[in-house]
Formats: sequence, structure tokens, C-alpha cells
Amino acid sequence: MRKIKKLDELQLLKRGNIFKHGMFCLIGLLLLNTLLYSQGIEWASGKWAELTIILFTIVLCSIEFILYDIYPLTENKQKHLIYFLGLFGFVALIACIYDLIVGKSGIVVDGKITETALGIIYGLMFISVFVVYKLKKQYNAKHENDE
Repeated sequence: MRKIKKLDELQLLKRGNIFKHGMFCLIGLLLLNTLLYSQGIEWASGKWAELTIILFTIVLCSIEFILYDIYPLTENKQKHLIYFLGLFGFVALIACIYDLIVGKSGIVVDGKITETALGIIYGLMFISVFVVYKLKKQYNAKHENDE
């Protein structure tokens, strides 16, 4: 809770807007998933669809936090977490691509996305947070040097 006290009013307002965007995205995607499921369209087996929607919303909010400079990008906690996400995403991506090639499981089976393909999607989502972090850090450094 100490971190929240360090945020100024504008950052708190932006943070609230990001949470609002995340909530609307989560609710909208879950409603869309429910509508598709009620029509007999199941795009992922089991609870993978809901997990993917939740993870997508978390990644979307994380990227918005980075882009709007809600939390300092140089703090060790955030930096270590983002580097871990990038590494985890890269390992997941490589492992799932290897499994896709060697296991010959396919991307879609019986009209549903396989767990291997979802692993690739999850890896790309985690890597995207890392890439946005690095790009934003470079952008801030460039504009800091220009001033």
C-alpha cells in the first residue's frame, strides 16, 4: 500500500481508468464467450477459454500501466517481474513450438484451439509485456536526453 501513496493525482486517475478498461474488457470478453458457448461454439476446451480471457485482460492492463508511466520503470520489483515475464514467455513459446513440431498435435483439433497453441499465445502475451517495457524505457531515455 505504500506504493499507492507515492502516486500523484493524475497517476491515480490513469490507474483507475486502466482498471476500468480492464473490467470492461473482461466482462465483454466473458459475455462474448458465454454467447458463443450458448450457440454451441467452443473455441477452447475446458476452462482454457476463461483462463485465456483473464490472462489477456491482465496483459492488456499491464501494457497500459507501462505505457502511461503509472509505476516507475526503473524500480527493481517491476524490472525483475517484467524480465521474468519475458523469460517465461520466451521459454513457453519455444517449448510449445517444439511440442507443436515434434508432437504433431496441431493448432486446431475438432474446431478447438489446442493447449499447445494456447501455450504459444500465452508466451506471446508475456513477451509483449516485456517488449513494451523495453520500448517504453528506450522512448523515455531518448526523450529525457532531448530535454
